[in-house]
Amino acid sequence: MKLRVLVVTAALALAGACAHGKVLSDTVSEEALARVPADKMAPVNQARLDANKAQDTLAREKLRLDQANKYVDVAKNEGSIAKAELDRDQAAKQAADDARNQQAGTEAQSAAGLSRQKQQVAESHQQAAKALVGYAQERVNAGQKAVDLANARLELAKYQALKASGDPAIANFDGAAIQKRVEDTRVALEQERTKVSEARANARAARNSWVALRHQLPADQRFGVGGSGSTAGNLSGKAGTNQTPAGKENLDIDTRNTDPNRGQTSSDPNNFDDKELFNLL
Repeated sequence: MKLRVLVVTAALALAGACAHGKVLSDTVSEEALARVPADKMAPVNQARLDANKAQDTLAREKLRLDQANKYVDVAKNEGSIAKAELDRDQAAKQAADDARNQQAGTEAQSAAGLSRQKQQVAESHQQAAKALVGYAQERVNAGQKAVDLANARLELAKYQALKASGDPAIANFDGAAIQKRVEDTRVALEQERTKVSEARANARAARNSWVALRHQLPADQRFGVGGSGSTAGNLSGKAGTNQTPAGKENLDIDTRNTDPNRGQTSSDPNNFDDKELFNLL
């Protein structure tokens, strides 16, 4: 009996809704928009430009994320070389001990100590690289939310243009729902600020820890923990990792590896620029 009552109630409610109104669309159709006079389309055209700009920004953020992921591979390669060097030095120490060659044993032990230190630097480098990926991913997330907001504002501009034109088709669209989507997406983008800021701080701290450890190494061992010369140059000494195109060490690796379009970067670790992600707020 109760089930029958519920079914009847639902049917009556649906019938009442059909009798008193219709479901309104929260998307302005292109057919309706085509009737808007050209002189009232300026806000819509501007909103379209903003939406395209937000989409372009998102594409750049995805590119930066791809480069950050490649940077992880660089750090992993350094770790592999550091481990191989440590294994080699430890084997040399064991061979010297077996041969009772004290001088060779002392030299091998010293070399192993340096290799162990370089391995610690490599591990810290990998942590910094992973934190960089996390930061780049949050920038992508923010970029997507900026696209959502731009599209919502474009829909609102279409609705307002149709309304301003006096077209009776305005009655078919839900202005309140369109406005609500704008507010919801704006709040979502604003909330993303905190996540981006936290990820940026984490990447900065991880980078600083790595740089501090690396500076404890001899100067000729800092460009690539696997050694100096061509080996190191083929790893982290190239542009786009920890060295600028001019050949100078670049400590600002977060900005360098997530924003390739900025060119030469500052060595100031506090020099970051996220404002483009939030240019629609």
